[in-house]
Amino acid sequence: MKINSTTWKLFADACCAALGAFVVGLCLVRTIKHFDRLYITGLVLSGAFLMFVLYTTRRAARRLAASETARKSASTFLWSCICFSMIALSLGMQVSGFVWYGSDFIRRFSVVFWSGIMGIAIYPVLRDAKRLADAAGLSQITSR
Repeated sequence: MKINSTTWKLFADACCAALGAFVVGLCLVRTIKHFDRLYITGLVLSGAFLMFVLYTTRRAARRLAASETARKSASTFLWSCICFSMIALSLGMQVSGFVWYGSDFIRRFSVVFWSGIMGIAIYPVLRDAKRLADAAGLSQITSR
């Protein structure tokens, strides 16, 4: 699978959204247990970062979507980006619970499970970013 720079830019946007969601998950669990000003601030700032990155990813995907095929690919990419962020949020919550509240078998298993799911979820996001970049490239060639 040959990957161009547009695909990497889209994938980087998805990874930034996942990083923001991971930090939201870390701060969310800690805020629920201990209502601390530091973690509330981290939760609000990382949530704002997550919303900003998702919005800019949406703008970048919509800008590439000139044809009907590219619009469908953009929609698919955005949904996979949101799902990737939700998985990262769950992983952040599990890591937070593991680090701050104990390392019994269930917490250890859940961290390993969500890490595996996160690793598996990279492929669909990368595949959808490549499909969008290819569809956008084809629509730019045919529109000339």
